[in-house]
Amino acid sequence: MARNRTNLAWMVALGWGLGAALIGWSEAEAQSADCQRYDQHRDSYLQGVSAGMEQQLRAMAAQRRVPVQTAAFYWGGTLLEAGDTRALAQLTLATARWPGQAERAERAMTRISDEHHGDLAALLAGLMLSDGRAVDDPYRARAYLTDASRRGNQDATAFLGLFDACHARRVALN
Repeated sequence: MARNRTNLAWMVALGWGLGAALIGWSEAEAQSADCQRYDQHRDSYLQGVSAGMEQQLRAMAAQRRVPVQTAAFYWGGTLLEAGDTRALAQLTLATARWPGQAERAERAMTRISDEHHGDLAALLAGLMLSDGRAVDDPYRARAYLTDASRRGNQDATAFLGLFDACHARRVALN
């Protein structure tokens, strides 16, 4: 009788362990799918926002017969003087894809958000801080997404849900 109880106890323990392992595996698989979805939407959104500005920047540089970097520098100054933080955020994002410029663009985007309180700049800063191009900082990324959402940016609200589904467990473990 004791042997049967021991076997029963081992079988119950094994069943619980196997069940827990399967639940953990399915949670990890679901989180992986959430992260892939977040990455795809983030990359698509960043590309969509920067594509139009990149075209305008190239056209401006060609019209004035100056390098694209020069056109971006002067146009950025003009936008800053005019207080057009939305266009400045788009211009900053367009320059982020230039070789060696990702970290500079992240710093500039966070500065635009912090100093000028632009909702688009806060959203883009949050997305850029989680795109793997320069410094990835999930805590700051979530803070900027939350800030943009509180400022009324509906895209930020949607991205915040995707971000949390992907990063909540990872951030909690840090």
